[in-house]
This record gives sequence, C-alpha cells and structure tokens, in this order.
Amino acid sequence: MKTVTTKSAGDDEDKLVGRQVGAYQINRLLATGGMARIYEGVDTSLGRPVAVKVLKTEDISSDPTLAKRFQREAKAIARLEHDHIIPIYHYGEDGGLRYLVMKLIDGKDLAQEILRLRRKGQKMDVGYALDILRQIASAIDFAHENGVVHRDIKPSNILIDRHGRAVLTDFGLVLQNKFDSTQTQGTAFGTPRYIAPEQALASQNAVPQSDIYALAVILYEILTGEAPFTGDTAMEIALGHIGDPPRPPRSLNSKIPAAAEKELLKALEKEPARRHPTARAFIEAVRVAYQREAPDAVKTLNTPVSPSNPTPVFAEPPKIVADPNLESWDMDGSTNKLEPATPQEKKRRKPAPLLIAVAGGVALLVIWTIVYWLSNPAPNRITMWYDDQSLIIYNGYDRDFNTFKWQFIRGVDGQGNDDYSGDRVDEDMIPAGECYILRNFGFDLSLPGQCKGLHNYEELQNPQRFFWRTEPVDVSSFEVYYDRQLIAQCPTVRAGEQQTCSFAEPVPES
Repeated sequence: MKTVTTKSAGDDEDKLVGRQVGAYQINRLLATGGMARIYEGVDTSLGRPVAVKVLKTEDISSDPTLAKRFQREAKAIARLEHDHIIPIYHYGEDGGLRYLVMKLIDGKDLAQEILRLRRKGQKMDVGYALDILRQIASAIDFAHENGVVHRDIKPSNILIDRHGRAVLTDFGLVLQNKFDSTQTQGTAFGTPRYIAPEQALASQNAVPQSDIYALAVILYEILTGEAPFTGDTAMEIALGHIGDPPRPPRSLNSKIPAAAEKELLKALEKEPARRHPTARAFIEAVRVAYQREAPDAVKTLNTPVSPSNPTPVFAEPPKIVADPNLESWDMDGSTNKLEPATPQEKKRRKPAPLLIAVAGGVALLVIWTIVYWLSNPAPNRITMWYDDQSLIIYNGYDRDFNTFKWQFIRGVDGQGNDDYSGDRVDEDMIPAGECYILRNFGFDLSLPGQCKGLHNYEELQNPQRFFWRTEPVDVSSFEVYYDRQLIAQCPTVRAGEQQTCSFAEPVPES
C-alpha cells in the first residue's frame, strides 16, 4: 500500500520547543486548540514561568479573520483585570509568529476533572461545582460589564489551580459589545455542545445571556452526567439547542431539587431575555435552591480546597526512550519490528525444515492479513492502526462520526489517568473518510493512503494516557465504549509491535 507523508497541522510550531520567541524561552507543548498552540515557557528577563499561546501560521492564509481575532483576544484580556480571568503579560510578533503570553496556571481544567469522575462512575460534589462556577460567573459578569461576550464558555476553558481557584481563559472568540460583529455575520463560532440557540444561528447574535446559557449547559452536565442535547453531527446538536426542549434534569437525577431544576431550565430558555440577567444571579439562584431543599448536598460550599497531594496538569511526564535495537515501520507494514534475541534463544537448536516452512506460511498469512486490512478497511466501521508511538483512527462511514460518546479504557490504576474520552476530538466529530491521530509528542508518521484527509491530531506527552500500550501498567487489552456500552476489546501493543482493531457503532435500541 502506498503511504502518503503529510505535514501535520502545527509542524512549524512543534519546532518552537527549545527556541526563543521574543523574550520567552519555549520549553514544551501544553495543548493545541482550533487556532493556536499553547506552550510552557520562561520569561528570560524575569525568570518566571509563563504560558505562550502561538497562532497557527499555516491557518492564517485559509482564514484571514484569525489574526484579527487573535489580536482582539489579546486586547480584550488585557483590559479585563479580574481575579478569575487569565492575566495577560504580553502580545507580540516575532519572525511572522503572533504570540500571546499569559500566566501559567498550575492545576487542571474542569473538563479533566469531569472526565476523571465520569471514569469512576461518579458526579462532582455539588458544593464544589457551585463554588467553581460562582467564581467563573463573577468573571463572566465582569467581562460583560466591560462590553465583552466570551462566546466559548466550556469546561476546557475553565482552569482550576491547586488551591481551588478557578480562572476563565481562551477569549479567542470574544465579541466586543453587541455592535461589533466583524467577520462573523452568517457564521456560527463556538462549541456545539455549549452553544446558545441565538449564537448557533449566527455569532453576531451573541449577547451576555449566551454565555449564561453555556454556563447552564456545564452545570446541567455536572448535575446529571448527560448533555442536554446530543446528536450524530454538530448540526444535529446545534438544532437541538435551537428548537428542542432540554430533558428535565430531574428525569436524569432525582436528587436535584425542584427549585434548582427550575432555575437551570430558566437559564436554558431559547429566548435570551427569559434567562437570568447575570451569571452570578443564575448560580446564586441554584445555590439558594439547594440550601433550602438539599442542604447536605452543598455542605462543602465555601470549604477551602486542600492543596495537599495536588496533581498539576502540566507535571513533567516520564520520558519514553526508544530502543535503538528496534527498527522503524511504515504504515503499509512493509518493515517488521523484531526484538533482538536473548542469549538463551541463541543457544536453542534450529527448528526442523518442515517447522520453518509452516512458520513461514503462518507469517506470510499474518503479513498478508495486515496489509489487506491496511489497504481495505471495512466500510461502515471504525478502523484503528497503532504501534507504540501513535494511533490512527479512520472513519469508514459515509457520514461524520460523532466521537463525543466514545471512551477508551485500559483502566487499572484507579486514578482516571489512563483513559481517553472522545469529546477531546475537535468538534466532537471525525468527517467521513478522514482520520484522527493520537501520537507521542514530536513523533512523525505517514498518513495511510485511504485517509481522505487528516481531520486533526493530538499529541499525548504522558505514557499513562497511551491507552493502546501494554506498558507501563502491563495490561493486554483496552476496552472501547460508546454511549457507556462496551463495543470492542482491542489488544494493546508493546514496544516494537503494531496492531489493527476495527469495530462498528452500536445499533440504537428501539
């Protein structure tokens, strides 16, 4: 099979690690987003750690609004000095790179915390959740008071430091007052799962209550464990926000007080004018409802978060050292990795010729099978090709595949550090015929020829998140879930191995 080497989005920015941009030394990649990549760095003049957000240069030509939006983000945050809004230190350009320097938050984002609990089948403590969202509500209201609508409120944009202080970040889609609709007319920017109905129609329709709606979706998910609107495509989810009533929260969690449900549904009203006037008013109304009807559920509200045993999201990951005795392999399987023989193996007697012939036949059959599957992935199935450094997910359906309900679990450490949730995939979708890649940081690979395109990729720096690897927890397989239903069990790989695993989306129950 012919392999096509592609230049992954962000390859130029990968080369920034170890370099200096302006007065900032770039140390390592922290995260990737729709329009930028975020690095951990150091201010060489002051010696303090910073987060450096660099605009993806290869996207500017295809979207001329990116540079303006990026600069608008810098200006918007710069004038929003608030305890719960990410502080900005500097905005600049260097050799054609546009970058934004911010405070480095030592902690995790809310999405990671929700996923960690979901992995254990648990929900977040209500008091703790309301305390986090109350902090963010104050940031949202402060932005609104200064003429800024965020337009992309979601769990991954809420950072929580080791002391329990929440910070709102990623103002890349800000709308500066309702009259500023530059370059957004007729376009819906935002994340489908959290987008308000008016914003789903067109981004210039966003108003302060649009951010309150998104905040309500977050709280709905925390309290019920489900999203108010789901679908197989981004359009289906958006149409749900626009025209469908949300499922009553108490139908999913009977422990939610009736008064809290009423406030939650009010914040999810289709008409912005029918929602709460401020984000703080919304969270406060829910808090009062709980304290009146279920005080035990919020007894941790205002309880200081213990900084003991913190788990910084940006902790230095263990290094993966490649074995120099192992060969590399192409995605067509033309080169096999063979582990070197041990001294004991070298002393063994040579096998009989017949045994050699049988073994050779089996090996040829295995190789043919691998090549066949790589060249001819089954239609209407998801196919994964993976080795110890990368995993490629191919959408063999003739439609976009919704990844939000996916979860991959190797799961033996009990800490939620070794699973992967599909809602991390950009836009919760893999388009028909396209591929999505998970890879070790800095690892380059070829894209299989049957992939019509590369939807996106994610670099995982912590081996604990390589759910398809046998090491370091010595597990022979991982499980694939869809909508909490087990649909496949796939073998893990050791260093030097490669595997293919294919499965279908479960048929909805009638």
